[in-house]
Amino acid sequence: MKRGIPVERVEQGSIADDLGLKPGDRLLLVDGKKPQDILEWRLAESSENLVLTIQHANGELVEYEIEKAYDEPVGLVFATPIMDKIRTCRNRCLFCFVDQMPAGMRKTLYLKDDDYRLSFLTGSYITLTNFSEADIERIITLHVSPLYVSVHATDPELRQRLMRNRRAGELLPLLKRLAAAGITFHTQAVLCPGLNDGEALEQTIADLYELHPAVRTLAVVPVGLTGHREELYPLVPGSGKFAETVLAQVGRWQQKALAEAGTRFVFASDEFYTLAGRAIPPEEDYEGYPQLENGVGLVRLLLTEWEENMRRLPQRVNPPVTATVATGVAAAPYLQPIVGRLNRIAGVKIKLLVVSSRFFGGQVTVTGLVTYNDLQQVLAEIVGTLYLPSVMLREGKELFLDGYTISDLSQAAQTEVRVVGSLKEFLDAVLRREER
Repeated sequence: MKRGIPVERVEQGSIADDLGLKPGDRLLLVDGKKPQDILEWRLAESSENLVLTIQHANGELVEYEIEKAYDEPVGLVFATPIMDKIRTCRNRCLFCFVDQMPAGMRKTLYLKDDDYRLSFLTGSYITLTNFSEADIERIITLHVSPLYVSVHATDPELRQRLMRNRRAGELLPLLKRLAAAGITFHTQAVLCPGLNDGEALEQTIADLYELHPAVRTLAVVPVGLTGHREELYPLVPGSGKFAETVLAQVGRWQQKALAEAGTRFVFASDEFYTLAGRAIPPEEDYEGYPQLENGVGLVRLLLTEWEENMRRLPQRVNPPVTATVATGVAAAPYLQPIVGRLNRIAGVKIKLLVVSSRFFGGQVTVTGLVTYNDLQQVLAEIVGTLYLPSVMLREGKELFLDGYTISDLSQAAQTEVRVVGSLKEFLDAVLRREER
């Protein structure tokens, strides 16, 4: 039986690379002890002196004594993100997106994680309903902060109803205990019309604001509903009027918090502005984008990046460029004027391909949930090179949500497919600025 923690990747130019460590090697011990999980590894890795016991892929055991700068990473990336089993969620939330997933997707997409280590390391949201006393003490002892917490409602009975977990009502006392120990939080509330909006949202914002600055921010996001909700709780999507009400409520709290604490504290996701037909706020309103992964400020970031790049567009591109850029429905209104302006450049022909999320159905409009199957429905509309935003793919992988690859899409479309991580990267590629 193989022991230790498998190494998936070695960072180029790192200490591990200089030592000759390779993917397939296994970490057995750090300073003579097996690390319990990624937190213990990170703590040991931060020291100036450590000893690694490695079992190489050929079975050879080697001890490496390392002297390095404090906090300098060793350069090992492990096959399992937390070096341990992921803690799973025992809630049965009325709005859980995983319960609305179609069948036949990658097994990992059906995993409901609720792991404080992933929350600290990657910014994934946890509910704090699955903690043991040992977990709480460990968070305090190791100062695992900030954590990202799905609140949804602070009223104990309502939170229990939303999450269908009797421990869900214990949230505020636990937040206060962790806050007293110096732990900080970013929080979110997924709004379900008729359940946790209105007065319930008012209480949630007030209770969390009372815990500021330990609670740094609160993101208010609309519930995501797919077309696969058979036998699930009958939730309804928010309307334009609903979005207007939420934005007014958030706006009042932002004014209060800004005057009292110097921060807006609570932020509405971009979808509310789109749904209400409201202009996206200026960049300073997002205070450095602390809730970007929650869809708070993604559009503003795009528009700001466009404003910065628009000033240096060429009048002509030679040789001519023909390309298609794919996007989801929600982002299309913001990309249309950008593509229109690019098409005024001599030699540039770009088509904006708006792709509906038929695979998920329902009210899903975000670009990040467009799948290979959705793109396959519009292959005939692609002209030239196809550009895809990286949010359509699994981070660090060329893999769509439904398990297909970029190579599969390129073969089906009979064209080159390129993935871009930002508007600037797209512009550099299309306008060939890297060659100038």
